[in-house]
Amino acid sequence: MKKKIAILGSTGSIGKILLNIVKKNNKIFEIILLTANKDHKTLYTQAKKYNVKNLIITNVASYKILKKLKRIPKAFSNI
Repeated sequence: MKKKIAILGSTGSIGKILLNIVKKNNKIFEIILLTANKDHKTLYTQAKKYNVKNLIITNVASYKILKKLKRIPKAFSNI
């Protein structure tokens, strides 16, 4: 059974390093949540690459851009 993890700040340097670690150990981990402040492009790319359906983005303008995309993951949230 995979360990489910959330990555806070996935678009930052530490978040990207953690994503690489998870990628190398994909039989152990499943990412269920990614968060970012405003880098909607990177967050969207990560969500598609790692098949993550739950995202949180805190910047309102970035949230609106993500919401307009046609192929967005299942759930987007705005704090």
